[in-house]
Amino acid sequence: METQQQINELQSRQLELRAIMASSDERAAKCFKNGTSFRETYPDDFARYEAANAEYNRNEQTLAKLEATREAERAEEEQAHNIDAV
Repeated sequence: METQQQINELQSRQLELRAIMASSDERAAKCFKNGTSFRETYPDDFARYEAANAEYNRNEQTLAKLEATREAERAEEEQAHNIDAV
């Protein structure tokens, strides 16, 4: 169950990171519309977005590995349950 807990915590963090990235969307869209640089106009927002995006992408890779591990654990649990039932 430890793997599932790690998955849950990471998924929760992903939601937080999405919120951080989404908070920059309005300013980024405004800059795009005006033909200005989001990076130069809002450097702090841009830095937060970049950091959140990088962490989000790393977490996605970790989540994929954890989910594969959890599937293997479930298969083992099911197999053990089937053996015990016999």
